Amino acid sequence: MKKIFLLVLGILFFAGTAMALDADSPKAAKAKELVQKAIDFYKAKGLEETVAVVNDTKGQFRDGEYYIFIHTFDGINIARGDGNIKRLGSYVLDDQDSKGKLFVQEMIKTAQKNGSGWVNYMFKNPVSGKVETKHSYVEKIDKGIVGCGYFD
Repeated sequence: MKKIFLLVLGILFFAGTAMALDADSPKAAKAKELVQKAIDFYKAKGLEETVAVVNDTKGQFRDGEYYIFIHTFDGINIARGDGNIKRLGSYVLDDQDSKGKLFVQEMIKTAQKNGSGWVNYMFKNPVSGKVETKHSYVEKIDKGIVGCGYFD
């Protein structure tokens, strides 16, 4: 009986985890599309120009809650489309969400290991002003990661 209970509990846990991020949802597709657009721009124009365009909050890499961010592998935030210029150039490798998750470290590890992937964490939604679950898609570039996320 205990084994059955644990099996059912495990199935429910994994089903809940899968439902928490639908990688085929319109929101997920939009985040991935924006990352791909930024990577294509990076390949065509280089890092310096990409950083300048990403940092323009009215530019092509910002759309409501969607914005591109770029971190180096050593944890420096070099670009962010959310307009939080105080964070530009800052060390973010040890940033934790409200539950203690080292989400930037996880993003970098995910991109280095798999080339790309999703990381979920708690973050302040710039639109609602509330701390909510954020799902960020990241891809590896030469010296860091490019990412974009969305809120539930």
